[in-house]
Amino acid sequence: MDAVEKIRRYCEYQDRCESEVRRKMAQLLVPAEERDSLMEQLKAERFVDDERFAESFIRGKVNQKRWGRVKIRVELQQHGISSTIITKKMSEMDETRYEENLRYLVGRWKQENPDGERAKMVRHLMSKGYTADEIFSIDQ
Repeated sequence: MDAVEKIRRYCEYQDRCESEVRRKMAQLLVPAEERDSLMEQLKAERFVDDERFAESFIRGKVNQKRWGRVKIRVELQQHGISSTIITKKMSEMDETRYEENLRYLVGRWKQENPDGERAKMVRHLMSKGYTADEIFSIDQ
């Protein structure tokens, strides 16, 4: 199987961003002079789409990992997604689900740590990407 076919299969498995595909091309030893044209071809064929990647990334992290906005934004930036796409896709986030996640996490923390310090809970939730304002609006 040639490198182009491997890249296509890699992209079919799940949504990929451009930086992941470029890294995979380097691993598969695709010559540097061929990478740009191959990337354009993959984009034209919709194998690579940063907007679609950002949308599915956000949905997965909110629904599965219960991450907050801050952590999601940082991770998308580390994947090389433009701030324009990040802002657009973050504004489309399911706010009801997001708030339910935060309420769930606060409730679970209080249940598991009935005598726990509030500061520890806040630090924990901030490490998951929630802002102090979001946390304090839920935990009053």
